Amino acid sequence: MSGTTLSSSQFVQQSLELNLFFLRIMKEHSFFLEAGFLCKDKRLINRAERFKNAFTVLLRDAVRLADRNVSRAVLTSGEVVTNRTRQAELKTQKLTGVHFDTALTVRERRLMSGKGNPALAPQVSRLNQRAIILTRRLIKFKTLVLKEMLTCKTFTYNFPLLIRHIRREAAFFVNHLERLQQRRAISTRREIIEEKLFWDRIMAEHSLFIAHLLDPTEKALIHQADAFANEFSRLRRQVVNAQKAGMTNSKLRTLVQKEKTAARNIARFKSAAEVGILGCKIESIIIPLLADHVLREADHFLRILKQAEGAI
Repeated sequence: MSGTTLSSSQFVQQSLELNLFFLRIMKEHSFFLEAGFLCKDKRLINRAERFKNAFTVLLRDAVRLADRNVSRAVLTSGEVVTNRTRQAELKTQKLTGVHFDTALTVRERRLMSGKGNPALAPQVSRLNQRAIILTRRLIKFKTLVLKEMLTCKTFTYNFPLLIRHIRREAAFFVNHLERLQQRRAISTRREIIEEKLFWDRIMAEHSLFIAHLLDPTEKALIHQADAFANEFSRLRRQVVNAQKAGMTNSKLRTLVQKEKTAARNIARFKSAAEVGILGCKIESIIIPLLADHVLREADHFLRILKQAEGAI
């Protein structure tokens, strides 16, 4: 894949930004797996807990390196932590008995922005490599869980689609880390389209999960979630069809504008849902941290769309 070569400063900044977002996502994936197993599956619960702890260690290292080395756009986007992440962690900890390092969340909220320090490139490269190795191991674990679910060897309260979904995100993270290790920037139209297609699918699946985790009596919210699933599936098809017909920059800009509106709307929906879940105003089996998790991913997508708009 072609692309512009990153300077050491850009490499440091973009690597730390990616790790701040995705290491927390991977940590929470591990927790969602842990919380979904039955008591008898101690081996799986313990493996998931070890992954959660290992990603917490990596995230601590990323946070230490990130202060004054990441952009203001990322720190203010809501993708690193939201203003309710710690509250969601504490509520989830109380409900499940699983410990979360909320002091780390506080440190993330206090991070200052700045240009990447080129002198940190060797340390950041080692962090990236550690993240690649650990995430590949997590992908294998997710694959094992999915296989055991589909062959009726293991029961979990997580949907098979959710396991595929979180495995897909992990593979996406590894691919981006490997790109960064080669100092390649996302700079071509094809790469921007691939990024958009990926997150279209993620947003559509989030909407499906929300619809199926809400209590059947929450008809209005279910209807909204279904509508978002249909909208993001439609937006994804529009990109595929435009590619077949010949994607122009003008067409891509129009699609990104539509996407920004949709991403902004689903972020508002997820934010309102998180408030309702934290306040016990919505009947569901959505754990508070999951509500915050999917909101951060919407915030991340919206920030990427704004960045892509300037690159087209």
